[in-house]
Amino acid sequence: MTFVKRLMLLMLPMTLGVVGCSSSQQDTQLLDELANLDKETIFERAETLYSDEKYQEARGLFSFVYDSFPNDPLGHKAALRVADTYSVKRDVTSLTEARLRYRDFANRYPNDPDRDYALLMVGQTYSARKLRPDRDLSDIGEALSAYQQLVNLYPNSRYVSDAQGRMDELRELLAEHEWLVGEFYLRNKRFQGALGRFEFIQENYPNFSKIESVNAKISELETIIAEREAEWKKHIEALEKSSED
Repeated sequence: MTFVKRLMLLMLPMTLGVVGCSSSQQDTQLLDELANLDKETIFERAETLYSDEKYQEARGLFSFVYDSFPNDPLGHKAALRVADTYSVKRDVTSLTEARLRYRDFANRYPNDPDRDYALLMVGQTYSARKLRPDRDLSDIGEALSAYQQLVNLYPNSRYVSDAQGRMDELRELLAEHEWLVGEFYLRNKRFQGALGRFEFIQENYPNFSKIESVNAKISELETIIAEREAEWKKHIEALEKSSED
């Protein structure tokens, strides 16, 4: 398929949707203009549309550059920018689409210089929406995995600082989840279960904002458990002595 034909297939529905009241002559002029542009200029136009928050229009041009030049470095960048036009939205559908595209890029182009960015954005698509310690933690785990992959594979990447910062925030949420469960066990006098949760925080999340309270809870529970065991031992001994008499 020729450059012009691809451009017409791409632009026709977009121009009809965006400038539905314009004449067919104006549409034709736009198509003719773009057909005579090189890929760099089309990419720059897409960037301008993106900056103006015209994401759907920008996506059309980015997609065209990638589809036409899939093995060109600019085509690779265009593929990432298509994903960006989805990730800029915060709804679940858009973030899921963006995640699929970032992952596909990371898998398809393992040696691309922007692969670290793709891995960063995989994590961002999981953590972009507000996460809570009292809800499903699967997204937190997936985000951590993506960020950790970036840090492990590209320790000198300019995105490592961002990834580590997000990892710290996500670990805080995971620790807070364990804290809430431990508190629940403690309120219900399930002391051994509570102790296990607080010890898990101590061992795995030493930078948790409530770590001093965690240490205090562990000491308190160890004392309670030791006292209960001593009382139980005395009770057993008393029963044994009574049976002997």
